[in-house]
Amino acid sequence: MYGETSGQLRDALGVLLREHRIQHRLGGKGIHTLPETTTVAEREELGKQIRRYRQCVLTWSLQAVRAANPRINLEGTTGRSRGPAEELRYRLTEALAASTATLANGDELVDEQAFATVESWRLVGRAAALGEHDFAAGVGYGRLSEQQCMTVLKDAADVVRGLVALDRRYEGIPGWEKLHNQGRLGRAAEACAAHAGYDEPDYTVDRLGWQPEPRLLDGPPMPGLAGVMQAQYNLLLHLHEFPDAHSLRLVMDSQRIVAHEAADRITDVEPNLAAKWTTRKETYIKLVHETRDLGGLLGKGNAAGDGSIAASRAQKLDREPLIDTKQWHQLDRLFARIDERVCAAVEHGVKERLYFLRVSVPGLDERDGQLLRVTRRKYIPITSPVQTNLVPIVRQELRPEPARLHPPPGAAQSRLDFEAAINHRPSPRGALPDVTSI
Repeated sequence: MYGETSGQLRDALGVLLREHRIQHRLGGKGIHTLPETTTVAEREELGKQIRRYRQCVLTWSLQAVRAANPRINLEGTTGRSRGPAEELRYRLTEALAASTATLANGDELVDEQAFATVESWRLVGRAAALGEHDFAAGVGYGRLSEQQCMTVLKDAADVVRGLVALDRRYEGIPGWEKLHNQGRLGRAAEACAAHAGYDEPDYTVDRLGWQPEPRLLDGPPMPGLAGVMQAQYNLLLHLHEFPDAHSLRLVMDSQRIVAHEAADRITDVEPNLAAKWTTRKETYIKLVHETRDLGGLLGKGNAAGDGSIAASRAQKLDREPLIDTKQWHQLDRLFARIDERVCAAVEHGVKERLYFLRVSVPGLDERDGQLLRVTRRKYIPITSPVQTNLVPIVRQELRPEPARLHPPPGAAQSRLDFEAAINHRPSPRGALPDVTSI
């Protein structure tokens, strides 16, 4: 997720921003009690490796700015005509184009480094490389609110501010290559951070981004309610595939049974939850009735098997309700996600004409040509004048309320700590250590 990768990037970069005397940390000359342990050539190689990690972070920053403010063409613009976001994007593009460093390879991102400073840079580069996947998986313009875009833009600007501060600190490394137009890049990052931080941030963006693909819960059935949830979870995953009409009806019937059995066992413990599930059962009874004439051969039937397993396990649950209702609330969240997938399947099947209604029409008697002597079956699109309550029930009764995203714990504190690291200054000689930073 975006919050996980960007948080790792800020944490590792914050460690670097609190470090000083960089030459000494890379084995160079330090105080008289700590002799030099690396040669000039070795420190130059370490500097090149750090620049490769920095190249990953610059690339991440540019992608974050593009995701938050995708102005396509900046050719022919000037500093006066560009806004804060466009100016930062322009300076980042310049810095990347002028750099002679390449991106860190896979081994450099995976292998642990001997020097603590280089290891922190490795963690920064790894987080940036992983974070690039978030921008193609939901963290992008058009999928984010205006406040979420500003939050991403502020994150990118603060990271660039940190890189500029470190660039000035690392100039003593042999063969170090400064950022192109370092001063202008820093001023652009400062202006963009001030612009993006003017409004209240929306840290729910941390919940978005790339996530590992969920896997089926295979293996032996779990005991009790856990077994029902196991089958329900597998059903949820299989509903990623479009179900054919027969499988859709079996899924709806299975949810009728699971909702009924669950409500029956929790009435005395959680009456509000039981009432909610009773309403859900009644909705699925209506849907099963409305789909009795539904047809459609395209699609897959894997979801129907998991639904049948869930219904069978629910009917075998003990009659004594669980005192710990945590699992019941987890089941309720599964219900909501399954309902959402069922709604999406019905809407898609109706829109793309993959589901049809079976209707009876009068036909001619082949012997004497008289009407109303025989009845024929015909399948017609659901969008035809023949009325059915399937779509209204799905839209008005089954569809769950949109889930509210909540920012993860520590989202604001992570950014405050990073801001403090950017503004960190070393204590003067002889001063007592700052206990607040210990």
